[in-house]
Amino acid sequence: MIDINTFSKLELRVGTIEEALSFDEAKKLAYRLKIDFGPYGKKWSSAQIANNYSKEELIDRQIIAAMNLGAKKIGNFHSEVLVLGVDDDEGNVTLLEPDNNIINGAKVN
Repeated sequence: MIDINTFSKLELRVGTIEEALSFDEAKKLAYRLKIDFGPYGKKWSSAQIANNYSKEELIDRQIIAAMNLGAKKIGNFHSEVLVLGVDDDEGNVTLLEPDNNIINGAKVN
């Protein structure tokens, strides 16, 4: 268990996917995503979502990501943010996303 003060240190923000590229070097089927977080800049992320989404349908889709976990090196790629999702019934990741169009960089409360 963690307390609410610890949880509140997690910076979850809304961003819009601008690019979705194949990530052949990843161990599991994944994409490299370029995400616009408005005033927080554009960040890259590796996301294991290729089983549920085509690259084309990801463009302009809003997602929620953890911004302050630090970069993770995956091969020669640096994933700067963690895109959030949940496993579906088949164990494939489904994205967490806002219901409405939200300004990029908006903080999840």
